[in-house]
Amino acid sequence: MASAIMLGLWGGLFAVGIFTGMYDSMVNSSIDRDLTHMQLHVRGFREERLISMAIPAPDSVIGRIRLVAGVRAVTARTVVDGMGSSPTSSEGVRIVGIVPEIERQATAISQHIIEGKFFGGDERLPIVIGRKLAERLGLRLRAKLVLSFQRTDGTIMYGAFRIAGLFDTESTAFDGMNVFVRQSDLDGLLGTRLIHEIAVRLTTNDSLPSVQETLARAFPDLQVETWQDLAPELKLTAESADLTNAIFLGIILLALLFGVTNTMLMSVMDRVREFGMLMAVGMKRGRIFVMIIVETVLLSTSGSIAGIILGSVTVALFGHVGIDLAWVSEGLSLYNISTMLYPVVHPSVYPTLGLMVVVAALIAALYPALKATRLNPVSALATIG
Repeated sequence: MASAIMLGLWGGLFAVGIFTGMYDSMVNSSIDRDLTHMQLHVRGFREERLISMAIPAPDSVIGRIRLVAGVRAVTARTVVDGMGSSPTSSEGVRIVGIVPEIERQATAISQHIIEGKFFGGDERLPIVIGRKLAERLGLRLRAKLVLSFQRTDGTIMYGAFRIAGLFDTESTAFDGMNVFVRQSDLDGLLGTRLIHEIAVRLTTNDSLPSVQETLARAFPDLQVETWQDLAPELKLTAESADLTNAIFLGIILLALLFGVTNTMLMSVMDRVREFGMLMAVGMKRGRIFVMIIVETVLLSTSGSIAGIILGSVTVALFGHVGIDLAWVSEGLSLYNISTMLYPVVHPSVYPTLGLMVVVAALIAALYPALKATRLNPVSALATIG
């Protein structure tokens, strides 16, 4: 029984570590890729996405944000919806004008370059696009991509950009829609400087509520949204992680409860004559009850301690080296999950789980213990051993 508890907890903790690692990977990948911890827009921009809805006095806003405690980096973006065309095809794209040096500090998109480079050099009108979009348009590195979009005066502007780099992130949807250009190049085509989005990267996610409150007070005319507001599906995923893990561990504990009950009941039935003899020589039924409970506690405690130690070591080991899931990368990319998975279990889970195992074992031992106390000494002694 102790071995079964140990193996059950070991497998359960490792599975919880994998589930939690997947949830964390989805959230962290989105934050690192382009979402950041927080974004500021003109109210209604994310719904209407009009090019004229630019943030007024963006440099002043950025300067004040950088002075807020807990802010690590701030990047300003020009965001325009348009079309990307190649000689063979066209696709709707989200054109993002950035300052590459600043964007490197706030996001990790530059770390996902698989071909070429993340800008740099003196080339004219460079553009960085996703591998998935390049495949759809039939383009390769150094090829030309024509972008078309509407200016503030309503005229359609065209620009021929040369592909300087290809990126490949955890999200195929992101790779198939977003293109990055230098903000100065986009300003030249637009005829003016427009900042539609200010992305804020924090030193830690724990400071998110306080920083949001500070920025909301400082800029009442702007919409200050956290990653949870920008991507509610990620918020739901993060909130459901604990519930999913609790249900999974609950199933393990339920199976453990039935296993302990069956084991202890068999132990009682195998020792009917011994219990009858003990009662015949004067042992009180309460002491027999306590004896069985103590046996169960010792077995469950030793098994749970061994399982928790084994599980924590396994999670720590794979949490350091990671689990390579490149062979299912296509499927994982649909859910924004990295191909390198790092299992993680929050420290509070270990003592809570150990206590739950002992409590479940105690509940499971009640019926066998009560059955032992109700034995008739005479009938028990007459039982064939």
